[in-house]
Amino acid sequence: MLELAAHGGLLVCIVINAVQQHFTSTLLARNHPDTFSIDTFFLRPTEDGEATVVIKDTKPGSSLSIVHFALLQDGVERVVGYASNRNLDLERGVSYPTPNPIDPKPPPADLAKLADQSDSNWIAFAAPWHPHSFLKAITLLQFFFPTKPCTPPNISDAWIRFARADQRFTTEILGSIADHWRRMIENYVPDSKWNQAIIPKHIAQANAEGRLTPAYSTSYGYPTLSMHLEIKKKLPPQGSEWLFMRARSRAIQDGRFDAEVLIMDEHMDLIGLSHQLSFITKNIQIADTPKQPKNSRL
Repeated sequence: MLELAAHGGLLVCIVINAVQQHFTSTLLARNHPDTFSIDTFFLRPTEDGEATVVIKDTKPGSSLSIVHFALLQDGVERVVGYASNRNLDLERGVSYPTPNPIDPKPPPADLAKLADQSDSNWIAFAAPWHPHSFLKAITLLQFFFPTKPCTPPNISDAWIRFARADQRFTTEILGSIADHWRRMIENYVPDSKWNQAIIPKHIAQANAEGRLTPAYSTSYGYPTLSMHLEIKKKLPPQGSEWLFMRARSRAIQDGRFDAEVLIMDEHMDLIGLSHQLSFITKNIQIADTPKQPKNSRL
């Protein structure tokens, strides 16, 4: 069951799950269980209700296979695109070391100190849940933002983990995680609660007063037109507790912007790379009435 205007990352996650089921049933003989590249176009917002994912075999191959997918509701295409699959455990080929893609470097992080919120370089944030907020999806995560940002405003950094201690990040849900980043446009809005220069102070004040940090809406809406995701490296079978994300925009112009999203593991190895195109629209502002996050799973 989907909700009205479901989160784009969630839809990508649903599609990847359907594609992988297709490759472990209809295309089982191909031995291509891993979706390593997916291009998604969001044609229309979803509605409340059931959805169907239709998959068409476009190029069944020996080393990789490509399928076309369409997510439909009431016979109407909401999301379409192509997914490429192969067996990542069997990959062999030319490899060369490349420079670390994270430049400039973020503040150092001690994950043990992050866990007990004692790392002075990072401050913890859990988004409060609100039934009318389009930020509901991120209430499942705990974010850690730099206390003293050292990047220009077109970049946003965060360490993330699940709010529930028993959940771990897996390769299959990276399509959703790729869309769970703080929009850099907020850094250009001086009084935005999501501005990287303001949010550490905003969180610290709420913590000192023993209340949730109210942040149910952003300065603008950021509907995604298209998203590309490439998996560079699989996460371990048991999953990972921590991921680092950096989002960078190369141009913010005429009501649209691009974003390159890098997803790193706890060792700062590149796991996934996403490119997205989004629009900047008017947004419905929600009053800051504190609510506890819902206890749910991704």
